[in-house]
Amino acid sequence: MSFPRAPLRRFNEQLGCAPPPGHYDVKQQVGSRGPVSFDKSNRFHKGKDVGSQPLPETEKNLTSPASARRNLGFSTPNCQVDVTLTLELKKRQMLEKEVRCLVQQRGEQDKRLHSLEEEMKRIESKLSAAVREKTSQASNMASMERQLADLHKANELLKTKFSDDGTKKKINSLCLELLEVKNKADAKDKELSYLQINLEGKVKILQADLEASRSSVTALQERNGSLEEMHQETKIHSEDLEREMDKFHAEVINELRENNQALQEYLDCANERIQHLQTELSLKVEKYESKLGQVSMDLEAKYQAAQAKRQEVEADLQEMQSNLNQSTKYVSELHGKLIEIEQERATFAEDKAEMEKRLLQCTEDLRNLTEQSDSFKEEMRQSEERQLQKENKMIDLREKEKLLCEQIKEVTEKYQQVQKEKGSLVAESNEKEQCLAQELELEKEKSSQVEQRCQALQQEQDELLISSRKDKEMVESLSQQLEIFQGAMAEEKELLQEKLGTMLDELEKLQAKEMEAEEVLKCLEQETKQKTRELDEVKAQLSSKSAEFEKVIESYNRTISKLREEHSSSLRKLGDIEIEFQSYKESVSEKMAVLQEESSRLQSDIAQLQRQLQDKQQQLTDSQASQEKAKEEYARMLLGAQTKLAHREAEVRKVEHVHNVTITQLQVELQESHTRYRELEAAERDSRKVAVDEDTRPQLLAEVQKWQILYEELHNKVKPFQEQLDAFERERSSLLNERGATQEELQKLSVAYTKLLGHQNQRQKIKHVMKLKVENGQLKQEVAKLRFQLSKDKQKGKRLQEQPVKVHSVKAFQSIAKENVAPLTPLREGNRNIR
Repeated sequence: MSFPRAPLRRFNEQLGCAPPPGHYDVKQQVGSRGPVSFDKSNRFHKGKDVGSQPLPETEKNLTSPASARRNLGFSTPNCQVDVTLTLELKKRQMLEKEVRCLVQQRGEQDKRLHSLEEEMKRIESKLSAAVREKTSQASNMASMERQLADLHKANELLKTKFSDDGTKKKINSLCLELLEVKNKADAKDKELSYLQINLEGKVKILQADLEASRSSVTALQERNGSLEEMHQETKIHSEDLEREMDKFHAEVINELRENNQALQEYLDCANERIQHLQTELSLKVEKYESKLGQVSMDLEAKYQAAQAKRQEVEADLQEMQSNLNQSTKYVSELHGKLIEIEQERATFAEDKAEMEKRLLQCTEDLRNLTEQSDSFKEEMRQSEERQLQKENKMIDLREKEKLLCEQIKEVTEKYQQVQKEKGSLVAESNEKEQCLAQELELEKEKSSQVEQRCQALQQEQDELLISSRKDKEMVESLSQQLEIFQGAMAEEKELLQEKLGTMLDELEKLQAKEMEAEEVLKCLEQETKQKTRELDEVKAQLSSKSAEFEKVIESYNRTISKLREEHSSSLRKLGDIEIEFQSYKESVSEKMAVLQEESSRLQSDIAQLQRQLQDKQQQLTDSQASQEKAKEEYARMLLGAQTKLAHREAEVRKVEHVHNVTITQLQVELQESHTRYRELEAAERDSRKVAVDEDTRPQLLAEVQKWQILYEELHNKVKPFQEQLDAFERERSSLLNERGATQEELQKLSVAYTKLLGHQNQRQKIKHVMKLKVENGQLKQEVAKLRFQLSKDKQKGKRLQEQPVKVHSVKAFQSIAKENVAPLTPLREGNRNIR
């Protein structure tokens, strides 16, 4: 935007009161007064630079006011000064007016320039638009010229094509091209059908391969499930065996504890009896010492009987020595059996460790198999997804093929319609041409014959020319339609060729994908073969491991059967020993009754002989001292026997079955020694009664020394076995600790295996539980049968126990040498409380 300039009025217009500043002079006196004498009017003098335009010639001729004043001051008077001032004022007014006019003109010129610039811009925009229109028109003209040239060419081509030979040739060429296109289309249809058939065949083959691979995968999964079931069954069987072994061990340990408790009770009772007998012996010895003086006379008569009894005691001692030798042999044999059992236990522990290692390997193999099966399942899922994608692609391709077939059918129908229209047009043009030729011939004949009808003919000729022009126009329009149709046909051909090219590319891609799928299938087949081989190897390993496990179980069952047989044999031996002990007890009770009768008789005799012994008390003081020494020795022997019994009790606690037999034997020997000690005391009393000579004392001392030697030999024979028994107890405790550790490891393995079984199907678990229930029912039936047999055996044992067994006193120790004799009644709760 441009705004008009405001008018310059300041210092330019004359106001009515006074002239503007600088346009008047102060009248001064001639000569200056005061110290200052210079002219002050020069300060109001205006500069020369009024504007950029040149001043008129009048201004050049005029003088400045200063010069005028100088001139006035020096040469002219006051009147001349006033005239010059007025002239100068007029000139200044004129100049100011001219300046104002010039300024106005300049503002107007600026406005005009601004408007002209705007108009120039508008004109330039119009020129650019005109140039653009011109270029567009030029391009339109060029395009129109091209179109005209094309139309000229098309017209010429139509003119050339309109001839009969050209049209026929072109029609024939078009027919040939159409036939070629049809042949090509048929060939491509055949190729497409062939490709479709091939693709369908390949798809069927792929589907068959997939079904085979799926069946193989299902078979492998079933095999894996069966293997896992077998492993679970073996594990459950092993756990059942372990439980049975634990139960068996617990039962054996409970039975041993009960036996030990019974033996301890029996030993306590025996010790109490021994103490009671010792007290009774001490009392009786005191009584007998008081009565020895009285009995000394009767002992002389019974000295010979005592010698006979000594011979019997010596024979009994020999028998005891033989029994001791046999017992030592039996103990050595038992020690060898213990060593063998320990070796078997060590081998069993090693086998157990190997089995645990194998179980760990089996669990690792199962984990690897589960991982491989998971990876194989993932690969199968991926392959199934790929197959689904391929199937979807095949479906899409089939749909595209159907669409293309429909399009080809539509194009062929259109082409047939166009051919029909073209044939009809060609027939019409031929008919018209024939008609025109006939008419021309008729006209020629008429012109030759009739010259008068020239005008009519000329008119008809004009009409014919008009009709021919119309026909030509029709022909041109038809030719244009033909060209358009040919262009459309060419475009459709190009589209079909492009579609065929795309189809061929897609077919090539499909073939490549089929090749890739075949390669993937080959890789999967190779992997399945490898996995089948690995599964066969794993099956072979599992079969070998199961065979080894069965062998180990068989060996373990054999060892258990051997231990059971040994246990039964030891029980039989214990039963024999108990029977012998009972028979010996009965015989001892009979002997005690006889001895009591004899003691009553002796008491009557002592009452008669008390008077005779008073005279011989002084002689018996030395014999009393010897007797006291003998008593001390016997007390020592009794203490040694008690210590031996304590050692035997420890051995019985440590050793299970074999050492119980030795303790019973020692108990029998102790009882025999007590009876023999009583017999010896009776013999000593008889000897005291018979004679208290010095010849009898060394014999008695020799017998006492013999008994001491025998007891020392027994003690020395028992000592080496004590260390072995201690070592056996330590090994037993270590084995029990190892057994606890193995149970903990088995529990950990079972927990880990249950974790591994978390991904199994519920059906497999249900089958497994049903199998366990069936096996549990069978085991319960077997347990019921065994309990029924045990009840029968107990009833038989009770019947056999109720039957009295009489054993001869002489044949009491003859059955010890028979080690393989089966016991009549085993050691049970019914016959433990022996009195």
